[in-house]
Amino acid sequence: MTRTAVRLAAPLLLALATFGVAAPAHATTTLTTGFGVGACTDDGLMPGKVNVDEFDCQAWASGGTGSYTYTFTGVVNATFLGYMSSPDDGWGMCNDGQHTTIQVTVTDSSGATATARTSFLCGRL
Repeated sequence: MTRTAVRLAAPLLLALATFGVAAPAHATTTLTTGFGVGACTDDGLMPGKVNVDEFDCQAWASGGTGSYTYTFTGVVNATFLGYMSSPDDGWGMCNDGQHTTIQVTVTDSSGATATARTSFLCGRL
């Protein structure tokens, strides 16, 4: 390589190094989810229904990448009806006096998922 070629290549290589490719964003910790102690609360009997109680359960998530999407599911004796004041606070109904199990699946912005379950006696929270 001639001296002229080296002099021309040096600024080009320096410019390419300055505008280097950014490393892709990725999770530094594993996505986890769960329900804290007292995460589910009794909202009382559902108006117009016999022996049907309302409840809400708040889940948490940590790790993973970016924002979270929460999906609540009734596993045993529970039907989810929507969300309370935030997407991590699911609201539903269950048969009063029956053991109830619910599940939350959290998905982060990269598509990773984590799932947790909790159980309680409906109407006795």
